[in-house]
Amino acid sequence: MTILPAVLFAQAAAAQEQGDGLSFQNTSSYVDETRIMHVLGEVKNNSGTAAKQVVITGSFYDSAGSLLGQFNATARLRVVNPGQSAPFDVRYIDPPTVSRVANYTLAVSSQQPADEKPSSMTILSSRSRLDVLGVYFIDVEARNDGEQAATAPTVVATLYDASGRVVAIGEAPAERDDRVVTALPPGQDAGFSVVVAERLQTYKAARYSLVADSDQYLSQVVTLKAAGLGAQQQQQQAPPTNGGTQNSDNRSGCLIATAAFGSELAPQVQALRDFRDGVALKTAAGSSFMTVFNSWYYSFSPQVAEYERGEPWFQSAVRASIQPLLEILELSTATFDFLSPAGGEAAILGAGIVASSLIGLIYLAPVSAAAAAVATAAAAAKKNKTATSDSKGPSRRMVIIRYLLLAAWVAGLAAIAAGQLAANNNAGEPPLPTAVMMMFGTAIVVLAAISTVTIAAAKLASAIAARW
Repeated sequence: MTILPAVLFAQAAAAQEQGDGLSFQNTSSYVDETRIMHVLGEVKNNSGTAAKQVVITGSFYDSAGSLLGQFNATARLRVVNPGQSAPFDVRYIDPPTVSRVANYTLAVSSQQPADEKPSSMTILSSRSRLDVLGVYFIDVEARNDGEQAATAPTVVATLYDASGRVVAIGEAPAERDDRVVTALPPGQDAGFSVVVAERLQTYKAARYSLVADSDQYLSQVVTLKAAGLGAQQQQQQAPPTNGGTQNSDNRSGCLIATAAFGSELAPQVQALRDFRDGVALKTAAGSSFMTVFNSWYYSFSPQVAEYERGEPWFQSAVRASIQPLLEILELSTATFDFLSPAGGEAAILGAGIVASSLIGLIYLAPVSAAAAAVATAAAAAKKNKTATSDSKGPSRRMVIIRYLLLAAWVAGLAAIAAGQLAANNNAGEPPLPTAVMMMFGTAIVVLAAISTVTIAAAKLASAIAARW
């Protein structure tokens, strides 16, 4: 057994061959949300014989070189054929001391020689997606092309970042009709639903590999591009092709969310960007509103993002506050898709009203309702002559507010309609007055929707408090 040194959190470790022909490659490490440290990588069999019972041992040391602990992990493939690699995940499971780990070494042992497995499993198809919470789903179909049943069939998925390092590993048994398949007969196929829930790692995936394994057979390695993230990362690294930097700015403009989640490729940031690029910017009304929104947002977001990066508590608060927004945008996207047969402009208007109303309901209505309830309760507690004489004041103010809201709705919708009509009558780029009209209309409608919900919540809370 040979020990191969590796540095904690190193970006890569060179593959070093042992005497028995096993070596490490594509290693990486990270600490998850439960304070468990993961050392990920692959063991490659460079010998001429198969190896089984491949065990990786991680030895973890503090800065003084004292041993903190040793932990073992088994390679994810039952047999590693010559020339093949198997992923592993060694876990340091002592959260109280994980912050003291300064470096680690890896060692591997195996049982050789072993019987080589035929490559008689075939991966037929694969579909993958990354949801907004950072969970990576891979649906795989594989078939047994061997002459006997394949028992305990599984699929092992290895996720790699753009530099080729292993960032996450997933595994799933064969399923059919919602039941686990313990033996897959010759010539039959089954589904495998791999779920990788390490949300701190999944967004880094640029590609992934699949291997179908069983007691008798395994498959050739199939390597595929990850669910859009690798392509997006390459797009961000590539120079702009439109002669300027506007495209790059549009693709990476979620400054506060990026600072909160630590990367432009985080799934939450991707969800915000996808709503902007895939819904809002697909229509004239949506593009007009984004022009107004960007002027407001970028007036303060760089300073907020810079402060946020140095304050972990603020990052946590922003992450928590963004979660409801992601659900709101998902519902708004569904509204847009539902209304799309009526036309893109009508669809984005409906989606915008839904999003604005829910934003007001979730983020502002609780504050306005609490303030109104406290004010009403305080006024009722006084029961003096001044409060009695002004009892009609709030009612008159509410009437004025209602008329102002109605005027805002009418003005906003009228401006959007007029702007759209003018745009339809002008080929090519709409004239400046039309663009200004659309920006005014969309901004007013958004503010009116938010205000309507907020004021309605305050009115309801005031009425409840008055009854008490």
